[in-house]
Amino acid sequence: MHALALLARVLAEDLLESLAQAAGLARWLADEVELEVSEGAEGRVRCHGGQERLVLVEEVRERERVVLRWREPGGEASLVELSLYDAPGGTRLVVVELPVPTLRAIASSLELDSGQRRGPQMVAALA
Repeated sequence: MHALALLARVLAEDLLESLAQAAGLARWLADEVELEVSEGAEGRVRCHGGQERLVLVEEVRERERVVLRWREPGGEASLVELSLYDAPGGTRLVVVELPVPTLRAIASSLELDSGQRRGPQMVAALA
């Protein structure tokens, strides 16, 4: 699991507007982003050192979060969640990356007798 929390001295709306565009995502995730940030969109990102990842936009929740599923070609997928929270003096951006197999294992261990699932938003997304 990878996690990062930053305090940006901007309004949540401004930061999310930035994340809703390829250039804004490039600022936080990779050197180069070829992606329309809308649910179901597919694209690519090129990270430091030329590493490339294929990306699927899972969810865009206005003024709250963007969820991506990405993987290296032939590699295992990870879910990446960028969430915004109001904070004194600005907006907190929290970026969490978890491998999909790990999320599935967590989700199955949280399954209730009634078949409902509980847990963090990212785990619930896999249910």
